Amino acid sequence: MIIGITGTLGAGKGTVVEYLKGKGFKHFAVSDTFLVSEARRRGLEPTRVVRRDIANEFRAKGPTKLQEAVYEMARPAIEAKENVIIEPQHTAGEVGFIQSLGGVELSVDADLEIRYQRIQKRGSSKDNVTFEEFKKEQEFEMSQTDPNMNNLGAAIAKADYHLTNNGNQEELFAQVEKALENRG
Repeated sequence: MIIGITGTLGAGKGTVVEYLKGKGFKHFAVSDTFLVSEARRRGLEPTRVVRRDIANEFRAKGPTKLQEAVYEMARPAIEAKENVIIEPQHTAGEVGFIQSLGGVELSVDADLEIRYQRIQKRGSSKDNVTFEEFKKEQEFEMSQTDPNMNNLGAAIAKADYHLTNNGNQEELFAQVEKALENRG
């Protein structure tokens, strides 16, 4: 089974990934592997904005180029019939790519204030922003009209299952299980 994950910043995508890894899924990430190494290769700090800009450069070459690169990393596991997670998808085209492979796309979202509190607690360098900066970045990423740029709104809309993570982990995991059961 191939699972793609999209969603808003701080919603709990990483929590879903860790849960699925605990169930034996192998994880293949665009951001934390490919984009971080590409930023460092260019001598840049791999902040959220730098990663997004590099991702958009690749998307300008084709709307699924990032997903294709991660898919190539995952191909041996997929061909061996292992369960894999490929994430994140930030455009409708990237979600469509996962779905074209027979994959299922999960979206994860939560209220804005809850998500901001979560990113502040995790304290990574890419999350070192004020609430106003966080809100502005969210608005920017939710509604781009350029198909080669992040458009989380369109990606989320195209997902197969929508998980709301305003509660505790058990509630989130129950939603993941329901999606897996429905997928068979």
